[in-house]
Amino acid sequence: MRREEGEAGAVGDSGRTSVRSVGLTKAEQERVKAMQRLANAPDRATYLALQREVAQELSMTVRNVRHLMRAWEAEGVAGVIRLGRSDRGGQRLDEEWTKYIVQTYRVGNRGGRRMSRAQVAVRVAARALEIGDSEPPSRASVYRVLQSEIDRQEVRSRSRSIGWQGETLILRTREGIEVEVKESNQVWQCDHTRVDLLVVDQVGEVLGRPWLTTIVDTYSRCVMGIHVGMEAPSAVVVCLALRHGILPKQYSSGYELTQLWGTYGVPQYLYTDGGKEFNSNHLEQVANELKIVLCQRRYPAEGGIVERPFGTFNSELFATLPGYTGVAYRDN
Repeated sequence: MRREEGEAGAVGDSGRTSVRSVGLTKAEQERVKAMQRLANAPDRATYLALQREVAQELSMTVRNVRHLMRAWEAEGVAGVIRLGRSDRGGQRLDEEWTKYIVQTYRVGNRGGRRMSRAQVAVRVAARALEIGDSEPPSRASVYRVLQSEIDRQEVRSRSRSIGWQGETLILRTREGIEVEVKESNQVWQCDHTRVDLLVVDQVGEVLGRPWLTTIVDTYSRCVMGIHVGMEAPSAVVVCLALRHGILPKQYSSGYELTQLWGTYGVPQYLYTDGGKEFNSNHLEQVANELKIVLCQRRYPAEGGIVERPFGTFNSELFATLPGYTGVAYRDN
């Protein structure tokens, strides 16, 4: 590429020597001159105002101007040229922000806590206000950073999961049966959790925390059916959740839904823990009529597939509703 010779003037107070006729392009000359102006700013207020002015002149974000200034302070003209060329083709997220995003997500998902990508994005925005960053990473940037982290965790989780043999999932039951999961609507799993949400009646009286029962398809990981209610887990509750999973979902316009819930069917197996609600005569009778084989998992650790959506429901849905208590709250 042909270069136009130009001149970068003296740097002033930074103590750097002037650079003349070094074969800079016009764009590189403009960047060098802009860094000189920033270096000579008499006070912080002027410096911040100049940052915005320079960003507009160079068609850059303020964050990228700061990156450029750091390169200037560290390497002078060479740093401006290097960073300008390496940044062509797209913006790179600041390394400090990347570390903050990943660390926030990891800390927020330790133990029994759950933090979604959306919640991390909110933390990033709050942190930016705290440190005075006028252009923090966008929500899309936060999601992009976390996707690789989530993918790595998924790989680690799968490699440790009981039942996985390479790319094949084998479910083993207490009865010694081995089921190789090959398709959707082959094996469904069911479990319950207490929701981290306080429910009140029409006059504001606290009724307590509801129970959530989910039915999950083992092969696709789709939530096939749910039941939410104040009643404790029972065979009736399991059958209501099972019914919701089996029948097509049809809701009136009053629900104002924007997406269809198209999953339904009848499973060949219902894979559960050893709770008494799964050992009832009522559930056994329903399963016989529908030709569903009831089986119980051999180890508690094999329930991860059906338990994982509980964290998603809490962080993505219940955490956005009035009455959310957070995972730290527990009642009797």
